[in-house]
Amino acid sequence: MLPAGVWAQADQPLSPRATGELDIHHIDTGRGNTTLIVGPDGTLIMIDAGASLSAPATSSAARPDASLRPGQWAGRYARQYGDAVDIFVATHIHPDHIGDASDAMPISADGSYRLSGVSDVAGELPIRRLIDRDFPDYGDRPPPDAPFTRNYLAYLRARRTGGEAVETFEVGSNAQIGLNRSLAFPTFSVRNLAANGRVWSGQGKAVRDYLAGRPTGTPVDENVCSVALKLSYGAFSYFAGGDLIADTHDGRAPWRDIETPVARLAGRTEAAAANHHGYFDACGPAFVEALDAQVYVIQAWHATHPGQAQLQRMLGAWEGRTTADVFATDLLQANRDLNGRFVPQMKSTQGHVVIRVAADGASYRVFVLDSTQLPSPVKAVFGPYRCRTV
Repeated sequence: MLPAGVWAQADQPLSPRATGELDIHHIDTGRGNTTLIVGPDGTLIMIDAGASLSAPATSSAARPDASLRPGQWAGRYARQYGDAVDIFVATHIHPDHIGDASDAMPISADGSYRLSGVSDVAGELPIRRLIDRDFPDYGDRPPPDAPFTRNYLAYLRARRTGGEAVETFEVGSNAQIGLNRSLAFPTFSVRNLAANGRVWSGQGKAVRDYLAGRPTGTPVDENVCSVALKLSYGAFSYFAGGDLIADTHDGRAPWRDIETPVARLAGRTEAAAANHHGYFDACGPAFVEALDAQVYVIQAWHATHPGQAQLQRMLGAWEGRTTADVFATDLLQANRDLNGRFVPQMKSTQGHVVIRVAADGASYRVFVLDSTQLPSPVKAVFGPYRCRTV
């Protein structure tokens, strides 16, 4: 049964995007985060391409199925909307965001890396520009020493050797990520808010380094280095912060909370992706208070996604009052049981979640698509939501 206020288009495809409309697709592959943004001019921007090899017992089923690798499915999904990914943004270097690595994965043509995640996307359609948090020199914030890291960095080096663009994320910039036809849609912009623990000051190119004060020799968690950005189009806005966290180990490590200053910098936002899949260490009080979003999307794929406090907080589920609409790409049964109090208040718990913004940037709808097949028919539609005056 569909929730009240929802109308379904059983077995009907998502209607074609009209010129000027903006689509944000949260793609459910069952293996991590993949977000495809289709700009008002058709520019394709992809954020992450997860391909986790986590244990099946605690992970979502592969979607649409296991006949292809997650990055291949993500690439084929993107091919429905264009012939190239114009900009790919890797928020940070974890398997569920850039791809895992194993000896079972095929080797690239030059023999330098395994095909997984982002490199699998590139096998389906070209990636014109790839933006990484700090490639090639990560300084005192190196990514984890792991097979997936070595494989991803080998892919980036191969791109550069082949003359393909690899860029460092420029904190504070509102020009690095844009449209191919930016002059035609002047109200579209993306502000780079944070990366590597460095958060834009709000003025010029100045940043504040929140990791500088950590104790000497303290290793840096890859999650706190996540890229964060805010997209704006007319009165609409959208926040994505990768796996930023707010957990300070009960005050013992205050420098780990990058989420709070980033959320406060972003300010009121129409829609937001939940940081770190809504895990127990993210989506803290300041995240919801500062963003005050009407719509939250949880890119969930594990039994621990989301935490109870995190889901309650995003819903605003106190005293029976729901203040936001929450969608998840998937909730495993174990999580449904854990969050039994709150799941009935969610708008969806499985499928691709697509936000479609009107050409005037004043309103938007949310579509839930059947992720067990490609093309993916519409299961439910929510809205329209009116963008609020900031």
